[in-house]
Formats: sequence, C-alpha cells, structure tokens
Amino acid sequence: WELPALAFLVELLDYVEGRRCHESVLPILSRHLQSQCPESRRLALRGLLVLSVDPSMAESICSLAEHLVELLHDGDGDVVTMTLSVFLNMFREKNFEAFSSTAPKLAVVLRSFSPLLYQDNTQVQLLSLRLFQEVMELLAEEGRKTLNMQVHQSLVPLFFHLHDE
Repeated sequence: WELPALAFLVELLDYVEGRRCHESVLPILSRHLQSQCPESRRLALRGLLVLSVDPSMAESICSLAEHLVELLHDGDGDVVTMTLSVFLNMFREKNFEAFSSTAPKLAVVLRSFSPLLYQDNTQVQLLSLRLFQEVMELLAEEGRKTLNMQVHQSLVPLFFHLHDE
C-alpha cells in the first residue's frame, strides 16, 4: 500500500497550501527518494518538483541536495529531467546561502555529466546546460573563480555536441 499512498500524497500536493503541510511531507519524500524502488523515487521526485515551486521550500529541499545529486547518475531520462528541474526551481529563488556547500559538488557532477547518454532527450541536455549556468553564477557570486577553467573545458564539447546536427 505504500506506493499507492505515496502516489495519492503527491497528487494532493498541488491542492494543499501552506509551508507547514509541505514541511511534514518532506521527510516522507526524502525516505522514498532513497528507495531502491524506481517508482518510489520517481513519485518522490514528482512531489519535490511540486514543492520546489514554492519559494519558501527551497532551503528545506536543499537538505536533500546530496540525494538529488546522486539521482543525476540515474539512467532514466525522466528521473534526470525531474531532478534537474527541481534544482532549477530552487536556484530560481537565488537563495545562495543554502546552496553554498552543494554548488561545488553539483558543478563537478554537471561537468562530468555526459549528454551523450541522453542524445535523444534534448530536454535533459538543455536543462543540464541551464543548471550548469546557474551553478556557475552562484559560484561566481560566492567568489569562487577557480572553477572557470572547468567551465570552459566542459561547455565547449557540450556546445559542439548540441550543434553537431
């Protein structure tokens, strides 16, 4: 019954307002985000995608950033797309203090992120580029200019790959 209950909860999130309700849902989503069941992870990501639209939830969701970074290595294009979208929603609020510890790790993951795995999924490629840009802007604003060389090394091959056709 756990999977149908989670699906029901995720569907209700669109209709429930209030940070307090969302805060109580976050531990449930966190537990399912780390599940071995792919459907549980996918539903938890859908829930986080809904919560990440709420600006007041960015800091709370940031506590799950380590698990979200791990999901970027998932072979499922939908999981990667949702994960990138959650990060982009959180970065939209420019709450950089919450991301200061995660941003360097995310930059490294995105730098080694292989768009070739998702050749047929242009959305993943574009989202990864946008997120990489956001992360690099964050790091630049934080005064960490040491990653400039890594940016140039990873953006040029990705740019050529996207415009190869």
